[in-house]
Amino acid sequence: MDPGVASAWVLNLDADLELGAGPAYSPRASVKAAMQPHVERLATTLLGQGEVLVDETSPPMVVRGLVGRAFCPTPRALAILTRAGAIPEPHPSVDVLRRVNSRAFSASLGASLPGAAFVTSEPEARATLATAPPVGHAWRVKHAFGMTGRNQRVVSPGTEDAADLAFVLAGLARGGVQIEPQVTIREELARHGFLHRDGSLDVGALVVQTCDARGAWLSTERVPVHSDAYVALATTLLDEVTHVGGALFRAGYFGPFGVDAFTYEDRDGGTRLQRRSEINARYSMGFPVGFGAPPAPRR
Repeated sequence: MDPGVASAWVLNLDADLELGAGPAYSPRASVKAAMQPHVERLATTLLGQGEVLVDETSPPMVVRGLVGRAFCPTPRALAILTRAGAIPEPHPSVDVLRRVNSRAFSASLGASLPGAAFVTSEPEARATLATAPPVGHAWRVKHAFGMTGRNQRVVSPGTEDAADLAFVLAGLARGGVQIEPQVTIREELARHGFLHRDGSLDVGALVVQTCDARGAWLSTERVPVHSDAYVALATTLLDEVTHVGGALFRAGYFGPFGVDAFTYEDRDGGTRLQRRSEINARYSMGFPVGFGAPPAPRR
């Protein structure tokens, strides 16, 4: 990033929760507490020289005239920037953000895990959960929006109880649920990109990610250049990022994004690739590692 361009950032890592909840969203104290160490860590890698971090506690107009940037330019993030006096850089509308960050959008590009489907009705959900998955031994149900493993639940085929059903119905009430096989993950991967307003795309390096049992991010490392073990994976995920970038552009999105992927164990003990487990149409914890410094802000 150009060190001569000063900007103010909001690192609203709860953006997915806000997009799912809508205008009434306000982060709970527990969410704020969970985010804070990650905000502090990301600030050291994503922000450039002379850039500053603001939040809802910042004094009014404290960064008057600076370009405003956000982890994800949700209405709440833009309000924080404006209150602090920053001028938000060009960004997609909230309707576009909500569409492309929903798991329904990723599903619309084709399922890449056997048996996976995004469903929008109770009969569809019940029918899927009553069958055995083609790989793995249970189903993972995900609400359309979530982060760090939140809004997900594992359900064994044909055994859903009242709590499982309530979880499914809550997700359906907010637009639908992703139902996919619960598999044994061997390695988590990602590639990041930056989609410009004219549709041109810059793509970062292949990275390996480490997450905890819930799915919360722990660390990201770049794959060594020319590593024989990752050449095919890097090529496949480059193709996937390019595919996703084109779909995002057609949907009206521009800005940073990442495509998460993983390798998993099939029923014969072999290794298979889930080439698109998530689309994150925003920055991410691993973005600075995989992509590097984001492009300089523009007014």
